[in-house]
Amino acid sequence: MFLAQSFVDYSWNDIIRWLNIDTLSASDRQELYLLLMIAVITFVLWQFKLGRKIIMPYYILGVFFHEIGHAIAILMLGGRPVKVKIYPNGNGVTWSYYQSFGRFRRTIVSSAGFLGSSIVGGLLIVASRNPQITNNILIFLGVFLLVMTFIWVREWLGYGFMLMSLWGLIILAIAYGGHYRVIAFRTPPDVQKLMIQFLGIQATMINFLNIGYLFDVRRGSDIEKIQRYLLLPYWFWGIIVSILCLEIFVQSIRIAFFTSSFR
Repeated sequence: MFLAQSFVDYSWNDIIRWLNIDTLSASDRQELYLLLMIAVITFVLWQFKLGRKIIMPYYILGVFFHEIGHAIAILMLGGRPVKVKIYPNGNGVTWSYYQSFGRFRRTIVSSAGFLGSSIVGGLLIVASRNPQITNNILIFLGVFLLVMTFIWVREWLGYGFMLMSLWGLIILAIAYGGHYRVIAFRTPPDVQKLMIQFLGIQATMINFLNIGYLFDVRRGSDIEKIQRYLLLPYWFWGIIVSILCLEIFVQSIRIAFFTSSFR
């Protein structure tokens, strides 16, 4: 028993040294552990029916970032996004016109949903470490959600429109609560930081919670489209996209906690 415990302790300490976690201050270490704990709890909750109901509003926020990633990619490549729809079961779809796109641009559009939500999550995690911009990031995120919802989520009394508008208003209330008393309370800076980190984790985790969609070969899925455009099998592109999403998450943690600019 003693030998087993010693081995576990040694292995854990060895991992901490290998990852340079022991170089972090006590407060930074606690913050990093909290972030990773949120990710683990989110993943565990998703495995149960009740847990899915609890985190569904946060999951749908990630779905929104996924669909907006498609829409922005289409717009930047010269197409015309028309409408985004979010369903109560967590599915989403982006209608658009880009018939003139070749294989390469269509591939970018199909992968932009996965990578877009991961990039948003990574940027939020990094931004949360700078107390000077935390409040401004929350304001920008709240306005962004409201503007994108009004532009592309056209069903004004639909589920997606109502939920994303509510998310935008909640985030703005928390942001402005840092300067003014909103709804009779003032938002502490630590609460604003935790809010950004939590949203960053949720935006990143959507690709791992719905890992089956990364290997969904049904006609019309994003990975099936990439398979058609680039010929190699769907599982190859599923692995590639999974690695890219994981790398974005790891690099956001590295930049936020292990670079001198944020320490």
